[in-house]
Amino acid sequence: MAKPDQLSSEQAHALFDILTSHVTLTEIESLKHSKTLATFGPPLQPSSTDEASTPLLRILLQSFIDNLPGFKNVTAYFWSDSIYRLGTALDDANLSESYDKGSVGIRRTLSTASASIIESVARGRLGGYPTQPSKSDATYDKAKPDDVVKAWDDFLQRIIYGDLLNEMFRKASETDDLADHEPVVQAAHQYALTIFAALLHHNLIVSPRGQSMVSLLNRVHRLAPYFLVKQTLKIGNAASMLNGMTQLVLAKMNISTLTSWFGGQASDSGMNLLQQYGAQRDQEGFPLLTLSRIIAQVLNAEVTELRKRAKEIEQSKEPPDKSQMDHLRKYVSEPAEEQQKIRTESESRSISIAAAILGPDKTFPPLTESTHKSALDYVSIQLAIRDREKLIEVLCHHSPDLVTKSIRELVTVYDPIIRALHKAVDLTAGVTDLQNFIDDLINLSLIDKTKSAKLPTVQDFCRLLEKHQKSSHVFIHQALKNGKELSQWYHEYATHAIEQYKQVENIDAAADGKTAAGDLTRCLNDLVSKLSEDQRQEVLVELDRHATFLDSLARKSKARMDRTIRASLDPTMSDSEVEGSPGMFLLKWQQFIDKTAITPGPTNGPHENGKSDSVVDDTAVDTDGGKSATTYQEVAKGNGSSEPPNVDAVIRLLEPGFKDELQRLVAVKKG
Repeated sequence: MAKPDQLSSEQAHALFDILTSHVTLTEIESLKHSKTLATFGPPLQPSSTDEASTPLLRILLQSFIDNLPGFKNVTAYFWSDSIYRLGTALDDANLSESYDKGSVGIRRTLSTASASIIESVARGRLGGYPTQPSKSDATYDKAKPDDVVKAWDDFLQRIIYGDLLNEMFRKASETDDLADHEPVVQAAHQYALTIFAALLHHNLIVSPRGQSMVSLLNRVHRLAPYFLVKQTLKIGNAASMLNGMTQLVLAKMNISTLTSWFGGQASDSGMNLLQQYGAQRDQEGFPLLTLSRIIAQVLNAEVTELRKRAKEIEQSKEPPDKSQMDHLRKYVSEPAEEQQKIRTESESRSISIAAAILGPDKTFPPLTESTHKSALDYVSIQLAIRDREKLIEVLCHHSPDLVTKSIRELVTVYDPIIRALHKAVDLTAGVTDLQNFIDDLINLSLIDKTKSAKLPTVQDFCRLLEKHQKSSHVFIHQALKNGKELSQWYHEYATHAIEQYKQVENIDAAADGKTAAGDLTRCLNDLVSKLSEDQRQEVLVELDRHATFLDSLARKSKARMDRTIRASLDPTMSDSEVEGSPGMFLLKWQQFIDKTAITPGPTNGPHENGKSDSVVDDTAVDTDGGKSATTYQEVAKGNGSSEPPNVDAVIRLLEPGFKDELQRLVAVKKG
């Protein structure tokens, strides 16, 4: 039991959750501003001793990225020149905000998804994983949901505090059969597979932006030169193979330069494919496309579709006045500061972004409800066009070519790993397996827009992963069995990574079965103790409410996991019996999306948010104007979460002190 002047385990855990969640999302969102990158500190500014603009991300970068095999050998110049300049170029492109577009954009969807996962990793890194008793000889029934969940907890205990990591590396080098591993590994594998299936389902099916991402994946997949990649990987000499792959992805190419890889006569008549868009094909009909060319072709195809939609608005029966459309088009190219002024006016006056752009100028005809909706759609389309044109400019036509520079340096530092993989693993078969998996993933995820069809469930994604899991097991087995250096490098990295999750202190609060905040419990208690009595009481009320809310989320996630596992074994269960996707992070992700501020509609009024019906409908519209026949509300049945309690006082009073602690921890290394 907590002392009277200390937080209870539940309160400490709730406070830890609030602060890490808010700081993670705030730091990720801040990366869209170039000033954040300019004050990021090492490795972007290697000699900087100033405070980090994003201390939490710095800590995670130091803990898990800086020591990655291969990646740890990149030069300081790679970070300070290529990555910093690429990030700054993307920031300076001033990509659009969801607020202006009237829908939750792909960038917002992916950033909030990242935040929901990163915040969990951050809590593990900062607080450590609590120690609990676990039996090495325990047995688990994968048909029983409670056993699967218990196995995951035991798996983490034994891999962090025991010798399970060494045993897994040893066994994987001996066999590619999952059934040969310990029962805890088999059951934990089932848990991880179910969570990954839930992530895919939520991202591609539940999310109103999901079908846009499936369409984007499908376009890239159809353009990817799998045949040429596989032919290049068959080259026996590792140096020649690497040279061929580099040329395939980056270099000037034509049919002559391709045949020269295999002994034909070279020609200097190649054209840099970053600068052309007409598809070349070899004698078997396969497109010759570089990475940048694929990016440009996919985005240009979307620009064409968007321009058709803009033309339809311009030629509709009741379009906005031409002078109004000219003014709306002008807005999308305004500097970020000017756009923010108009956005602020829209929020403060409770008017739509279109009305705020046009302003009180009486020279424009008044907007009717019909023309107002068309004006909002027109702004959204023009912003989407500009986004894609700017991405093509930065990723494909920037001078100097930062993408090419970055990839070339990564190829250099990963040279030993690629050579070892080439020797140990059948990479051609691996690419074929990947191609087949993406084929099946797209076929499962692409919803027919012309008719109402049965929607894929989490169980369908579980079956997809189960169908293809063997190929990944074979890949890992070959790499560890035939690549002794590979095995050593990644074993050392995995050992370092799990060290980051070990708790340094034994927390008394763990005695009541709660995780509290692990190693940060003492810090959080200190922060609360510095508050006045009135402030402390205000904070404690919010912490109690949030603790109750987290408990409800945990119970909801567990219930969904139970139903998902039972449904995977019982095909007779109806979809209505398996509502929602398991995983706390998915529920948190949905909350981030729901809180996204969106412009008011044609009737004006307070701003909308990500869960408003009109916003959900607009978000589900693809670049070609098409929309899934099934509404998001039907797709997302059971996936929503209850409204989180207000925690403004906690953030206002305690976040500054928490950030100070993060700044201190930037200099503290684990393991």
